[in-house]
Amino acid sequence: MFRQLIAGATLVVVAAACSDSTGPENFSATKTEQVAAAVVGSLGSNTALQTLDIIGASLSLSGPALAAAPFAAAEMGGDVNTTARLQSLGQAVLNFGAASPLAIFPANLLGKTYVYNPQTSQYEIDDTRTGASSAGVRFILYAVDPIARRIVTPLNEVGYLDLIDVSTPSADAVQIVAVIGTITYLDYTASAVTTTSSGSLNAAGYVSDGTDQIDFDLTFTVSQTAITADYMLSSGAASVRLQVNLTQAGLTFVLTVTDGNETVAMTVNADQTTVDGSIRYNGDVVVVITGTPDNPQFSRPDGTPLTQEEALALRALGDFFDEIFDAFDNLLIPAFLVFVLG
Repeated sequence: MFRQLIAGATLVVVAAACSDSTGPENFSATKTEQVAAAVVGSLGSNTALQTLDIIGASLSLSGPALAAAPFAAAEMGGDVNTTARLQSLGQAVLNFGAASPLAIFPANLLGKTYVYNPQTSQYEIDDTRTGASSAGVRFILYAVDPIARRIVTPLNEVGYLDLIDVSTPSADAVQIVAVIGTITYLDYTASAVTTTSSGSLNAAGYVSDGTDQIDFDLTFTVSQTAITADYMLSSGAASVRLQVNLTQAGLTFVLTVTDGNETVAMTVNADQTTVDGSIRYNGDVVVVITGTPDNPQFSRPDGTPLTQEEALALRALGDFFDEIFDAFDNLLIPAFLVFVLG
């Protein structure tokens, strides 16, 4: 429902951040794509995340394999709107296992290494393998076919994924490290706290290709009355922060894009029938948002519409936020393997 809204607003926000002027008359789709790629490109193109996207269906500590991230688009029928993603992730958080702090892995699994069995299409313990942390487990990573979306056979071992228990008395926590070749592509710590009626998940760390690094910090909370998400991505002087709050009354999100000394903040409120909001550039309103979730309208403060070129660019960048959500889906697969199915 909110896909067009998010896509359109993204273009306007980032374009404003790229421009040397504070006015919307200088919006540039090309510059928009450049800034978007600089901040979030490492997420979608990260080798470890792409590998996790494909092998996620095979990962398992015990029992049934993890079919996909609990909120992945593939599991939810493809075209997933923001509300559906938040609701699905919220349900997954509430379903976190009741593992005691300092004991999120069964003792008999500590120090074990899992290898892929192409005959069963699942991971199994190989007792001859060494190198896993005594406080966790290791999964061997293999070359994947991104087109066919499967592990390549004959197997070609390329690296490993370590899940390490770093819990405290107050929270379950696991460190996730993915190494391919000699490069650490992914390193973050996820912590979870649950009660009978609420739950929260935090994940903070980085993704890298060995040269460029994207730092991230995300927090997700769910209660009986609201679901909130806070995604923060940063690369050098540029950052993107998305804060979302979903209640029965509707969806509110604030998107803040910072590029050096330029800050653009978009605030949007949406229910089933209407949307309203604004985009501020260094504190000044540069765009007004009205309309419906399926057909948002963007205009300048004086009421004049955006240009046809800008409108075309809005549609062209419709998948921008989907890419962010998909990347975090893949990033969190190992955490959910532990917290939900471990």
